[in-house]
Amino acid sequence: MNKKIVAIVLVVALAVTGLFAASTTGTSKNGQFSIGAGIGTDISVVGKYGMGKFDLQGDLSLDFLNGNAFSIDCGAFYNFYDWNVVSGSLKAPQYISFTTGPIAKIMVKNGISLGAIWGAGAEYTFPKVPVTVFLKVGLGAKFDFGENFSVGPTGMGVLGAVYNF
Repeated sequence: MNKKIVAIVLVVALAVTGLFAASTTGTSKNGQFSIGAGIGTDISVVGKYGMGKFDLQGDLSLDFLNGNAFSIDCGAFYNFYDWNVVSGSLKAPQYISFTTGPIAKIMVKNGISLGAIWGAGAEYTFPKVPVTVFLKVGLGAKFDFGENFSVGPTGMGVLGAVYNF
């Protein structure tokens, strides 16, 4: 029982750490909502909400890495660096934003598993089209709450795009 409590507290703590991140330019605007899709270690429907200092991103997916489990992810991604892309034909500066942050994951297949993943990624918003492309990768721990509690490695890697409203 104590292992389950520690696992739940760890996942919640990782999910909350991104709430205290500082701000950079980034590709998402404060209050901007985006929806799209991703493919990689899973096939997912992605939702993203920009909060100025960081982005909240969640998805519903079929997770191939964890045995075709249905999964729900939620992460807070801090924008730690913006690379200014120089282009002679574009008037406004363009940025590739690099992000990092915690991801909490719930997987359902023959029971419930929780994942605590630290992710990193890059994203780019096209200048004249409200579309952002992104790449997110991460590694972490998976906590299985089956008949026998177990802890093992897990990860993620997703390439996707979202439409910004």
